[in-house]
Amino acid sequence: MATVHERFPLAPEALWQALQSGVTAVKGKNPYYDAAAGYVTFSTSMGLFSYGQTVTVKVERTAEGSGLAIQTSLKFGFVDWGEGKRIARKFIAAVGTAVGHTPAA
Repeated sequence: MATVHERFPLAPEALWQALQSGVTAVKGKNPYYDAAAGYVTFSTSMGLFSYGQTVTVKVERTAEGSGLAIQTSLKFGFVDWGEGKRIARKFIAAVGTAVGHTPAA
C-alpha cells in the first residue's frame, strides 16, 4: 500500500475537474466519482507484471490551494515493488499537465 500527497496552487474545484486526465493516464477502470466527499476510486488491470491496484484519490483544501492524497493498494498479493507510487506519480503528472502546473518531483 502506498500513499502519495501532492499540493497544487489551485482551488479544489479546478483540481477536481482535472481528475479524469489522471484516471485516463493510468488506464483506470470503472471510476466512481463522489463529488460531495471529494474523491474518486478506480482500479487498474492485471498484467504480466502486476496484480492490479485499487486507487483512491481525495481532493483536499490546503492553505496554498488544494492537494491530492492518492492511496493505492494491491488487489491481490503483499508487495507491490513500487508500482503504487509509480501509478500515483503518473496520475499526478497527468493532472498537473491538465491544470498547467508542474508538480514537484
